[in-house]
Amino acid sequence: MNTGDVVRQLTVTKEQVVAEGYYETTEDFKIKSTDNLYDDVIKYYNEEKNSGYSMGWRKTDPDFLVRKGEVTCITGSSGSGKSMILSQILLHLMNYTKVLVASMEMRPVLQIARMIQQKGMTDPTDQYIREFCDEYKDRLYIYDQQSTTSEDDLYASIHYGKHVLGCDVMVIDSLMKVDSVSEEDYGAQKQFVNRLSCIARDLNIHIFLVAHTKKMDESTIPDATHILGSSHIRNLVDNILCVWRNREHERLNSTGDLPEDRKTEPTALLLVQKQRNHTYEGTFGFWFDIKTLTYKERPL
Repeated sequence: MNTGDVVRQLTVTKEQVVAEGYYETTEDFKIKSTDNLYDDVIKYYNEEKNSGYSMGWRKTDPDFLVRKGEVTCITGSSGSGKSMILSQILLHLMNYTKVLVASMEMRPVLQIARMIQQKGMTDPTDQYIREFCDEYKDRLYIYDQQSTTSEDDLYASIHYGKHVLGCDVMVIDSLMKVDSVSEEDYGAQKQFVNRLSCIARDLNIHIFLVAHTKKMDESTIPDATHILGSSHIRNLVDNILCVWRNREHERLNSTGDLPEDRKTEPTALLLVQKQRNHTYEGTFGFWFDIKTLTYKERPL
């Protein structure tokens, strides 16, 4: 065997790979050179790099945007305001797109009541309630299931939300309410979150996944490592947002014992712990307004 014969044995063409049955056509071949990608890279810089929906605060733009094709995990200890701040974000997002919410931890009427309060109506009239529901009837859809639900129902609902309703943002609140994904079954958690990531990318939608933290003192500011369950959750999602409320500050303020020099310090924090497709990681300070259940950018 001469050198030419050896080279020919070591050389595999796309056509040979197709002939072996690995791909149906040469167009399906997965290996690409950079000259096959320059259009995609130009599109990324021109259309994708700084794209995404604002969460509704000036201070978070453009450091964190709600981008299509991604999964964001929102976490925090019990009572930290995970669902509360997400509800406020959704109200803003519905100015631009449709939203499907699967919240097994809250009745639909309570979700709507919270949003009405976040719009500034603490004691709405029947007429205002009707107007609110009419205003959002084509923008807010709710998966009406309390207690637990199955993975298959959620997957089907997400596809229905995208293909039939035209929703670009989906919410699963929370991971603990998916009956086949227990907090002890790390393999099931990995499979579920990985599939959510694939669905978000394939459907070009954004999925918010609410996840609880391990039991921790309310004074402890959470980070990504506190997410209850497998490390696969934080590894597979694209973004991680941690929510924390300063309960001690709230108590002192309510009793009038808060020192004057502490009155302007933030009463809540939103920590960006991970962004796969953006360089920013950091902390945003907010002031929680208990009357409207909203997070303000400046001291009340």
